[in-house]
Amino acid sequence: MTQQAVLGARDVNLIRGVFFLQPIALGAWFPRIAEIQQRLQVSEGEFALALVGMPVGLLIMLMFAGRLTERFGARQLLIAGLFAFICLMPLPTYAESIFQLFVYLAVVGSALAFVELCMNVIADKTERGSGQLIMSGCHGLWSLGVLVGSLISSGFSWVGYGPSESILMVSGMALLPALFTSYSLAEGREPDVAEKSESGFQMPSWALIAVCFFAFGITMTEGAIADWSAIYVTDLFDLSAGYAGIAYSTFAMMLTFGRLTGDWLRSRVEVQVVAAGIVMLALVGVGILVMSPNYAVSLLGFGLVGIGVSGGFPLAVTAAAEKPGRSAATNVGLMTQIALGGFLVGPLVIGYAADHLGIQGGFLLLLPALALSLLMSRSLIKRG
Repeated sequence: MTQQAVLGARDVNLIRGVFFLQPIALGAWFPRIAEIQQRLQVSEGEFALALVGMPVGLLIMLMFAGRLTERFGARQLLIAGLFAFICLMPLPTYAESIFQLFVYLAVVGSALAFVELCMNVIADKTERGSGQLIMSGCHGLWSLGVLVGSLISSGFSWVGYGPSESILMVSGMALLPALFTSYSLAEGREPDVAEKSESGFQMPSWALIAVCFFAFGITMTEGAIADWSAIYVTDLFDLSAGYAGIAYSTFAMMLTFGRLTGDWLRSRVEVQVVAAGIVMLALVGVGILVMSPNYAVSLLGFGLVGIGVSGGFPLAVTAAAEKPGRSAATNVGLMTQIALGGFLVGPLVIGYAADHLGIQGGFLLLLPALALSLLMSRSLIKRG
């Protein structure tokens, strides 16, 4: 094995490690959302306004993150973003009002913007440099990190720890390993001058816009399930936070499985066929959640949605980076910005709909978003 191959394998393992370690603290947040709502004593619609804080922070900061990544290098901004994000993740659990919760989540989202963009840019470059498909697997490890965090947090809930204590402990466990792994990366240390845009502004191509809308429906669904699965279980079936954690963990587990097997599938099946197939699974899963009569059937729905949304964002990252006319960082930044708009719209729409139609009626509104993704799945075809 040559030195270049060894370095390639080392960088592949390092970026995989970053993808796994970064979201552990985020995963600890999701199962405790219902407890935060109960403590604040607000309706689903009011709570939805607060939950959009994180995607709002992400969207605002992504307006600048692409250019900053081109200027300073992805690795440097990744290290700074990781430190800020993990340290700030417990902050929302201390909110005493809806407004405070919104602001705290927006602050966390601002730090997360640099992490999400830089991880994906480095993973795309590492995939191209190493000659092996790793993007879906990296996102699978991200999902595994969320799952690990959610399981630990759910376990803390069962033994009586509150949300603040749980997320502080989980964040403390993840901080130093995440920083060490990102610091060790070789890729992204220097700005990539060859990929910088020549002009101050370039209109994105229609092909890139189509990729963005494919991702939008996927992330709207993923965000809605992440934010509302716990409340779905507690409201609909009157079960404890521990059962709510199991529901989210089922979704996260199947999402992880889909992503970890995604590179294997992508190497054997045309990308647009993979994209259309997983979106159809998500449509079936949401349909089950809308009509579910009991907790066990809902777990099946959560699992199918997890598989269904598993490959959407990784496929969109690769497709966006390959679109011509602008740098990979700028393309991925725009796609991420629009895709994360789904995370903003999802919780908001579901929350307000749930006030009038119930939580199952709210989930019904995810079907048109997934239909949009199905329609746009052909945009993922690589064109020279």
